[in-house]
Amino acid sequence: MLSYIVRRLLLLIPTLLGVLAVVFFVMAFSPGGFGGTALTQDGAQSQGEDAKRARKALERRYGLDLPKAAQFGRWINQVSPVGFRMSGDLTFTDDQHAVVEAALSDLEFNTRPARLQQAVAAARTLAGYAGMNAADAGARLRKALSAPAQGVSVLDALDSALTGDELAQLKTELTALEALPTRGAERAQLELLRVVSFEASGRSRIRFDRPAFKAPDLGQTLRGRSVGALLAERIPVTLLLNLLSLPLIYAVAIVSGIYAARYKGGVFDISSGATFLGLWSVPVIWAGVVLITYFANEQYFRWFPAAGLHDVQASSMAFFPSWGEANGSGFERGWLLDALWHLVLPVLCMTYGGFAVMSKVMRGAMLENLSADFVRTARAKGVSERRVLWQHAFRNSVLPLITMVSSILPALFVGAFVVETIFSINGMGKLGVDAAFQKDRELVMATTLMGGVLGLASELIRDVCYAIADPRVSYD
Repeated sequence: MLSYIVRRLLLLIPTLLGVLAVVFFVMAFSPGGFGGTALTQDGAQSQGEDAKRARKALERRYGLDLPKAAQFGRWINQVSPVGFRMSGDLTFTDDQHAVVEAALSDLEFNTRPARLQQAVAAARTLAGYAGMNAADAGARLRKALSAPAQGVSVLDALDSALTGDELAQLKTELTALEALPTRGAERAQLELLRVVSFEASGRSRIRFDRPAFKAPDLGQTLRGRSVGALLAERIPVTLLLNLLSLPLIYAVAIVSGIYAARYKGGVFDISSGATFLGLWSVPVIWAGVVLITYFANEQYFRWFPAAGLHDVQASSMAFFPSWGEANGSGFERGWLLDALWHLVLPVLCMTYGGFAVMSKVMRGAMLENLSADFVRTARAKGVSERRVLWQHAFRNSVLPLITMVSSILPALFVGAFVVETIFSINGMGKLGVDAAFQKDRELVMATTLMGGVLGLASELIRDVCYAIADPRVSYD
């Protein structure tokens, strides 16, 4: 069994890579490309130089100026715990920092400490990107700043995206600044430093000479937030919805399926079959809208809230419900009951389709086992009907339920996308939908990675549960 689990875990890697590749390249080749919405602000499109700078900043930050395959490889290296260091992750030690400062401190541009630190930061990027040591990077930048018009060639070491015309225009401008009678050298150096700093900002590449074990990095969103931190906020919400939904699905499915099989052809069997078939046919989107319209609308019942997980005053509530004159307002539902009250409609919306299917599967498996020879033998030996039902028939009927769990877990997370959007719940599902609309590559890929791992892990859990439930199953 252990060898089988190891083989399956190794097979997860190429399968997951295939899933991620499909999503990545679909997004990369979609109209508008990645990050198109990042160029807009308040619904208006940036124009001219602003749009150009924004696009260049995105290209350097996410490597969009690289071929699509290279972009995907860079992202895989970023999220993999085994890979190579990025040049942008390399830093100077205190001694290296002092060496670069000493090499640049006597140039004309250094009239303020901030300017010197800006030059050191550019040298640090140059050292990491071009594979230089600190002393060589400082000397290279010093040489360029000492003769700005000729020093434009330093941009080649940063793989600058400036065109030939733009480089020629920059040289002309630097030459004109150097010729100024007052502070000409200082102004020319500052202008070249400004261009080098802009081209160096966010510039990073894979350092294949630096293999390493590292913490996976999910990157940053278009708004500059850490994807990992954002997922850490949203995943517990989605897990809560699923941890409440899954036991409810199995409880209803097992009880109703067994009861329908035990009394085949009875009133409960026929009515539950028709009801579950109808529930399975109802789309989640329509069900969510109907639940909000009738059960969260003041014109009808107004039994439950329409959105969110807590009341606006939940932070001031006690954790448990309370009743009495001491609190000055009679009954107070408290933080826990308030959360459960808000979860009723979303959980109901996520579960009805699941238990409708699972109940029919359970019924069919029980009917097959209740008519099997070993059940008839047990009854002939005088075994009680309760033991026949639960110890003999039910145990042999759980295999179809185990099969279903491998599909119902990913389905619950997919359903959470819809439910969280309808009920305005800030979970992983709503985050993924918003990321898709914004074409936020890092967020979309992170949610795809989480979903892919969950789906493949559920397949492995299913196989392990097979072996536990049925001793005849062997993978050796």
